[in-house]
Amino acid sequence: MGRNPIYTKVYNELRYKILSGDLPIGSLLPPERKLADQLGVSRNTVVRAYTELEAEGLIAGKMGSGRYVEPLPPLPAFSRVDWRSQHYEYLHASPSHMEELLSVTDRYPDTINFAHGDGGRHTIFESGLMEHVKRAAERSPSYFFTSVQGLPELREHLIKWMAFAQISSPDQVCVTSGSQEGLYLITTLLARQGDCIVTEMPTYFGSLQLFQSLGMQIIPVPVDRDGMRIDVLEGILARSRPRFIYTVPTFHNPTGSTLSLVRRKQLLSISEKYGIPIVEDDAYRHLHLDKEAPPALKELDLCGNVIYLNTFSKMLFPGLRIGWVAASRPFIQRMARLRELTISTSTLNQYALASFLHDGALRPHLARVTRQYANQAERMESHLRPLRALGLNYEKPDGGFYFWISLPEGMKVRSLMQTCHEAGVSITSGDMFLLREAEQPFIRLCYTHEDIDQIDAGMSILTRILSSQKEVSR
Repeated sequence: MGRNPIYTKVYNELRYKILSGDLPIGSLLPPERKLADQLGVSRNTVVRAYTELEAEGLIAGKMGSGRYVEPLPPLPAFSRVDWRSQHYEYLHASPSHMEELLSVTDRYPDTINFAHGDGGRHTIFESGLMEHVKRAAERSPSYFFTSVQGLPELREHLIKWMAFAQISSPDQVCVTSGSQEGLYLITTLLARQGDCIVTEMPTYFGSLQLFQSLGMQIIPVPVDRDGMRIDVLEGILARSRPRFIYTVPTFHNPTGSTLSLVRRKQLLSISEKYGIPIVEDDAYRHLHLDKEAPPALKELDLCGNVIYLNTFSKMLFPGLRIGWVAASRPFIQRMARLRELTISTSTLNQYALASFLHDGALRPHLARVTRQYANQAERMESHLRPLRALGLNYEKPDGGFYFWISLPEGMKVRSLMQTCHEAGVSITSGDMFLLREAEQPFIRLCYTHEDIDQIDAGMSILTRILSSQKEVSR
């Protein structure tokens, strides 16, 4: 606790549980005396913590019944620019984690990068895609516009790749500039400013920034080893009617968890019961380190309630900027009309990717890189395993890109992240994946971006810093 007042520890612990969904909206908080006895602190300490949470709008008291967790009010949407003013209003109140993450290598050009979520330089040239880019560049149509929905040839290949019985026509697929554009289009079509949506928490910060910039009210649902807590979701839907449920059900970012088959069926049943669409972000499906993941929600979807979102940013590399959405024909038609406002996906890259898929090059590429990723994950874990003695905790990932690591009590994550940056290692603080910055115990480490030698070097630095900070926090 250091010099911080005792109440701040209670406040930060409760605040994290609210922001992460562990204390769901509508939860009744313990009475002051009861919580004070449970925590071994004074009643005044609990009163002060509750007062701070009330001032932030996270809880509210109801006369005669106690204090309850409140829906987090949406942040202001993007404001219009007053051209005559030299002081534009900031876009919105939340920090730009996307800019913070992507600019790491600009600020620290020699950093060992455990922050970025991609396959790294060492996998790019092994893919063989460059040859297909050269071929595409020799085709004159690649220099002109194609269908707003995407190159028909590419959409045909995407149908074969997904192999979903429910998606059988190119009219059910829309190519996008990465999954981020796809999520923006989906959100714009399904929701308006002030509407509420449900998502796992923690979750991909790019989705949170997008939802918050559009003025959405976000309802968090906690995640455990088996993915989204469906029991908590059911309680939320008994009180709220979100416009959609957003989920990364397979090798979840950042926790690495995978929604079990039982919970997948429960989620689909709930979606059908309440008539709420599910947006399935499936970017990591084919990046399993051992056994394959359960079927995609879309593959199990018998009612057409799942909008499927995927990208080649993880399977190949992020600069390709090609993703896709698969859904019902009417929905994809509406999406295509909305995309007419941007027409933003590279035709050249679409031709190159269509050629790559036509030659059957993606599956052997994934088999090769996932073997490599398994070795990298094992090497990183060989450094993490001894750190359990310091109080670190983690689950070994079954796929995806990340270790989600709980730090010892008392360690300041933001301070650790800054110290690591200055020492030449980039990591990601767990509060980037929450609705607000918060005192919380997690960091995310990407094991795929750097090669084995750099993993060894970076983890040695991280081990030294963690050992030093553990000593200071005692």
